[in-house]
Amino acid sequence: MFDLDIVEPDQQLAHRYRRKGWWTDTSLADLLATSMGGAGNRTMWLHSRAASQQVSMSDVRDLGHRLGAGLAARGLRPGEVVAFQLPNSIEAAAVFYGLAHSGVVLVPLSHAMAPREVLTAVQHCGARAVILDAHGPEAADLAALVGQCTEYVVLVGAPSRSTRVLGFNALVDSAIDRSAVRIDPAAPAVIGWTSGSTAEPKGVILTHRALVAEARLHMAPMLAGSPRPMLSTSPVSHVTGMLISLLVPPLIGRDIHLMDYWDATAALALITRHNLTAGSGAPIFLQTLLDDPSCTPKHHELIGQAFLGGATVSAALVQRAQSCGIVATRSYGCTEHPSISLGRVEDELSVRAGTDGHVNTGVDVRIVDDSGRVCSSGQPGELQTRGPDLFSGYLNPAMNEEAFDRGWFRTGDIGTRDDRGHVVVMDRKKDIIIRAGMNVSAAEVEAILNAMPEVREAAVVAAPDPRTGEHGCAFIRPNSGHAPPGIDAVQRALTAAGLAKYKWPEEIRHQVADFPRTAAGKVRKADLRRMVRGQG
Repeated sequence: MFDLDIVEPDQQLAHRYRRKGWWTDTSLADLLATSMGGAGNRTMWLHSRAASQQVSMSDVRDLGHRLGAGLAARGLRPGEVVAFQLPNSIEAAAVFYGLAHSGVVLVPLSHAMAPREVLTAVQHCGARAVILDAHGPEAADLAALVGQCTEYVVLVGAPSRSTRVLGFNALVDSAIDRSAVRIDPAAPAVIGWTSGSTAEPKGVILTHRALVAEARLHMAPMLAGSPRPMLSTSPVSHVTGMLISLLVPPLIGRDIHLMDYWDATAALALITRHNLTAGSGAPIFLQTLLDDPSCTPKHHELIGQAFLGGATVSAALVQRAQSCGIVATRSYGCTEHPSISLGRVEDELSVRAGTDGHVNTGVDVRIVDDSGRVCSSGQPGELQTRGPDLFSGYLNPAMNEEAFDRGWFRTGDIGTRDDRGHVVVMDRKKDIIIRAGMNVSAAEVEAILNAMPEVREAAVVAAPDPRTGEHGCAFIRPNSGHAPPGIDAVQRALTAAGLAKYKWPEEIRHQVADFPRTAAGKVRKADLRRMVRGQG
């Protein structure tokens, strides 16, 4: 068994969650058994560039169960860890269903992570097996790399190569399905991998009961309003995408439609052909749909509603959607606490465009100032949260003390709450950039830039971006005797360091004078963020 330090809420709060029915004895495996049992006649569609593939949900479930049985036959036990990096696919769905069924702790890794970043995650979480796409970029190098620190590498789309490098099909074809194991709902189910405010990425522990609460209380009610299935474009290698694309549809009796690539024109064609909604996702998806020349009023009618989150959602996008007859809402959450607030479709436009919605069922939010005092209504401060769907600490327990204040999670975001309970996220204490729903650690990028001989000091902040919500902007003070590095030199340094491309800054500003600093000498990044927003 994998030994983790679980952060528990106090007894009074835990009792409240149980009394309200937000926490039950239901594990993720139990929830899937119930929902998938009723979804046997439902279909999973995979839409790729080559063709669309359709498989019955019962077949996907059985494939997953055989995968879990194949790994169990090789010694993997409930509570041990399996990581995967796969595109949206039938196999990725089978991984989720099968490993939840067998009680294995699942670590989804973004397809955008570079090989060295995948290796770091695998090492930190202690995965006994890693499941990879044999046709992915740098697949052979990645398999060899992670094979040095894990017992089994499973390759989707390739035959077995040895007793430790196994083909996905060979593994499931040789397995016999086993009955589900009994799983403690307080046990870890998923470890989400996210960039934090430090250079070290964070493993976020999410228990079965937290994910069940998230699905039942927040995601299912949000999407159940539409009788039509949604087009799932969010990557299932991200916790939120995995839940909203793979767990919620069978829970509310819908088919699943996955895209394994993004192309707005193709997405609009699929929406028309299969009578789909656009559902939920990062704002870039709705933005590019509306920008596409093939988008028509008929598409607007089919999209109908859009629940936007995972990145900064501009009021202008919500207003533009409204002008097209689409009811768009903003939401607020993070890997540690997936659904904190959500706008309602019945809210007036000013609320949907100007706030991040209402605090969700079971969730508590407080706003505190720098001294720890609770702020009055409308006064900005740090958002702190708790709830039945809150994570249970980080993989590295040393990070937990800073993350929690007597049971309250310190989000690191600055915001307000008005008299009607609407949340507005205004700024960020945590030093991260959220680009198209993906977290980027500014400290991680700065460490590489500061090692360049041309750079005396670098500071990276989030800049507004109409397409991705935010992008990285690097302020650079050049070393004396060196020309300031341009974007090409910066990108070469980041490539050499093995940093994933989505983390690269897209804007460089050269700073001749010193950075604005606090009395203690720390760079005042809030001032730099105001500069890139044209406010200073």
